[in-house]
Amino acid sequence: MQQQGKISFPTTTCVKNTALDPSSVEQSITFYDTKVARKTLFFDCLRYIFHGALNEELRTVILLLAIRLLNMPVGCKMALNSLGFLSMLLAPITQQLANRSRWNNMQISALYFALMGLAFFCAAFSSSWITFFIFITLAHMCDKQQIPMMIGTYGDNYIKNNRGLRVGLALACMPIGGILFSQIVGCFLEKGQENFTYILLSASILALCCAGCFLKIPAQKIAIELPPPLWDNFKFIAKDRLFASFLLFYSFIAIANQMTLPLRMEYLANHRHTLGISGATIVAIFAIIQPLASTLSSPLWGKLYDHVNLITMRQCVTACFLVGLPLFFATDNLSMIYLASILLGIGRSGGVIFWSLWVGEIAPKEKVTEYMSANAAIMGLRDALAPIIGYFLLTYTGPLVVGIIAFVLLALSMLGFESIYRHPSYTQRMIKIKK
Repeated sequence: MQQQGKISFPTTTCVKNTALDPSSVEQSITFYDTKVARKTLFFDCLRYIFHGALNEELRTVILLLAIRLLNMPVGCKMALNSLGFLSMLLAPITQQLANRSRWNNMQISALYFALMGLAFFCAAFSSSWITFFIFITLAHMCDKQQIPMMIGTYGDNYIKNNRGLRVGLALACMPIGGILFSQIVGCFLEKGQENFTYILLSASILALCCAGCFLKIPAQKIAIELPPPLWDNFKFIAKDRLFASFLLFYSFIAIANQMTLPLRMEYLANHRHTLGISGATIVAIFAIIQPLASTLSSPLWGKLYDHVNLITMRQCVTACFLVGLPLFFATDNLSMIYLASILLGIGRSGGVIFWSLWVGEIAPKEKVTEYMSANAAIMGLRDALAPIIGYFLLTYTGPLVVGIIAFVLLALSMLGFESIYRHPSYTQRMIKIKK
């Protein structure tokens, strides 16, 4: 049975009946491209600054606290990040639950970050590593469940010819937040590691700031009168061959990148005496050079996204990794390592922009969020498994072999996307979506 639904708009969205008046249509488009788009961009940029700081907290500070202060078991330390990624397998189900509520996607996103703030607050006063682990895992899960929510809002609030640029400008703010927060955390830890309570409380405030920003972003609500089963979003992977092909070849890229992400630090740290790289230089590579390259290149990637077809954008991003990853592991020249790090930072920003928008290019407009939730589920599975694969390969082969395998996966993905580009079904889908 075909689903029937109606669209309701929150008070922050202006809707005009322009069906019969061409001048009214033009005025409506102008309004749409100014007030709504500018408000979305402003609060999305602000949200990414806070979110960038939160990512730094979840990625590094939490692990540092678990190691040095709480003596958390090794298995639990490994599970902190993995459980967050694995929770993304629930994204299609939580998205269906969100569709059944009266709240729009931005209100649901605000709820996730409010829960994250509460989790950080409780973790700050944890008396044992067990309660700390539970609350931080909850924070990771809330962070991941929000991921599919934004893509529909981008499609509604930004017009096609500058959507990539606006998303790129917002994403450029994310590393800025991480760099600033890492400096503040460093000052706290220099005064004494017992200040971890204040660090977690600051993370709680950052999460609440993110929630406030989400509430300010204009959003629509599609109310479904006949909701499908909770697991319905998974069917798009099986039934939509073009979508499944994108997921397959994208997974090659993601695995190549994610399985080498922790190994880059491992490689430089364990071989620094051979390579002559100091600890301060290693920190600079990962905390300054790559984030700076990512920040500066994000608007350029966004502009490119607006002017080329989807697969051309994907191939340009993959080319950065295709050169950067093998170069990073194959060279012992510091200048070449810097160059590889810059390429990887540039590729990362382009990859984030592509990942944030590509589903909206091939999915039916009314199903974009549902498609994105299925995409998030696959992302969670591969991002949880990729580091395990990377460490296994590093243990039994070596860094050079890991770099070669990553190169092969990236080359296969480029060939796969080229075959998609030449297939008639891709051209037909692009024409249909544009209509």
